Amino acid sequence: MIDFIPLVDYTPFFHYSILILVLIAFWQCNNGIALHKNIVSMNAMWGALFTLLLILYMGLRPVSFYFGDTVNYAKGFFEIQRSVKPFTWEWGTDFLFYNLHAWFAKYSDIHSFFLLCAFIYVGSLWLAMQRIFKSYYYIPLLVIFSMFTFWNYGVNGIRNGMGASIFILAMTYINRLPIAILLSIIAIGIHKSCLLMVGAAVIAWFIKNSYLYLLTWIGCVGASYAAGMRIQNYLATLGIFGEDDRFSGYLTGENMLGEIVQMSMTFRWDFLLYSAMGVFVGYYFIFRRNFRDEYYHWLYNTFLITNAFWVLVIRAAYSNRFAQISWFIMPIILIYPFMKQRFWQSHEKILGAALLVFYAFAFYYNILK
Repeated sequence: MIDFIPLVDYTPFFHYSILILVLIAFWQCNNGIALHKNIVSMNAMWGALFTLLLILYMGLRPVSFYFGDTVNYAKGFFEIQRSVKPFTWEWGTDFLFYNLHAWFAKYSDIHSFFLLCAFIYVGSLWLAMQRIFKSYYYIPLLVIFSMFTFWNYGVNGIRNGMGASIFILAMTYINRLPIAILLSIIAIGIHKSCLLMVGAAVIAWFIKNSYLYLLTWIGCVGASYAAGMRIQNYLATLGIFGEDDRFSGYLTGENMLGEIVQMSMTFRWDFLLYSAMGVFVGYYFIFRRNFRDEYYHWLYNTFLITNAFWVLVIRAAYSNRFAQISWFIMPIILIYPFMKQRFWQSHEKILGAALLVFYAFAFYYNILK
């Protein structure tokens, strides 16, 4: 366990480290060297080292309320550890995560468990970016690390983060369907919200009209603003997640009267603006710059579907948890065209400016605010 860093400084240390890396990447871009082969090779080596350090830093964190649900996962872990009941495989919601959780409780320790969780969460994203961008993966990976919710889903929304990372990796195996399907099943087994991501990806694979999805997203914004609570109340009655009534509780606010966080249940303009950044970037490159890349179109359409679902429930308690389903995909939407094609004579400088814009929301929420 890493216990020599004061708890109050533990998370800020990560955020300031990312700020420094973003500024270095901006400097490289502004000097026109970010995409030079020698710099790319250097960044690739540093990216692998930083990923390893991040896994250790995140996975070996102290068990503390400073890290949100870390304490709740630990509480359940110790309860299983004290139980005389032997480990047995159990089926149910998020069965892969809970069986993994129970096995480590019986045969290992809490820090090894959290280290494995961090390895799956961060390592899957590192491998996915390598598969998509090859040796140029560092800047895309940095964009992922610099998203304002990245740290939170490594130490707080752990199941969601692990499942989504594995699904992102699954999306890189689209030409090897057996692997993609297996990874998708694993993702759903870790967190059921990945079922929405899988469903959206399947729909987007067969219906490829990005203009249709864009219009649908815009329509969902209008519908949610005009009749959002009525839509949420209707969705709450459908029992989308079966016997798990937490989804309905988030939509209606029931059984959460004592909660403070995000219980205003108002239209989240800040989160909508953040999501709109991904919508606009994809629109710009596909429709304005005529960027023809089938894989990117598929990613963009999947993002629009998942984000449109969140827009419909934008007033829900803990709205960011629903938005995160699409936000996991958004960093790739933002950076992919920059890394695959040169659009301007001063391409690197514009890339650097884009990195700062992409990071601005995280800088405000994680450092200024």
